[in-house]
Amino acid sequence: MSFNRPDIYDLLDTMTLEGKEKLYEDLRVMIAAEKSKPRESFLEEQWHEIIRLINTLKYEPYIDDQWEIEEIWNICEELIKDGRLKDESWEIRRQVLEGIIEGEYYDFYGVYDPMRDLFHALMFTQEEKLECADIIFGTGSDYMKADGAKLYKECGQQEKYIRYIENHLGDKAEPYMEVIKYYRGKDTAKAIVAAEYGLKKCKEDQTDIILFLLEDARDIGDKERYARFMKSAKMRRLVDFEKVQKIFR
Repeated sequence: MSFNRPDIYDLLDTMTLEGKEKLYEDLRVMIAAEKSKPRESFLEEQWHEIIRLINTLKYEPYIDDQWEIEEIWNICEELIKDGRLKDESWEIRRQVLEGIIEGEYYDFYGVYDPMRDLFHALMFTQEEKLECADIIFGTGSDYMKADGAKLYKECGQQEKYIRYIENHLGDKAEPYMEVIKYYRGKDTAKAIVAAEYGLKKCKEDQTDIILFLLEDARDIGDKERYARFMKSAKMRRLVDFEKVQKIFR
């Protein structure tokens, strides 16, 4: 079945005279409304053109090398390089940011990179970044929340950042260590939970993770746990056991 964009003039041939008259009146109202609108800012004008191109792409059966994609790249690059974004009100910039968040960088349409670049170029102050992060965690999808968490971290909202990270620990070592360092001395039990989970799930160097567990067991005098983690360190291929031995010699 063809999924090509319908030609509007071909569609007119399928309409009754009454339908055409109704369409004509609707178009007159739409045109009059557009003409009477206040003049748009540079950003508003370019964003509406981006959305028009996105809507055009919705009719394509496959998203690959359509010229609209290149045009969206060009518009985003122009917006970022032009220098006029700093003159746009936060209200207008926030509306565009909300559109990008809702569209998840419009990744489906092959414009993830330019949209993400534009996303970051639309925020200038910490207050704006924090508000954007709040929008992401309020209405955005899980797909967007990783970047929202990074905004929290960038703005010094470590608690909100860690809260996200500890619920999305995967196979990378750095997030585990961030959680461990945050809770160490503050809520050691949570640090231990993250560390022990890291020994199961982390696919990168686990040396620092097990060093924390060994230090904790040593500091509280738990010889049984200390011996268990030392044995584990020796057996794990992702642990630099020589480093462990040097520290605990």
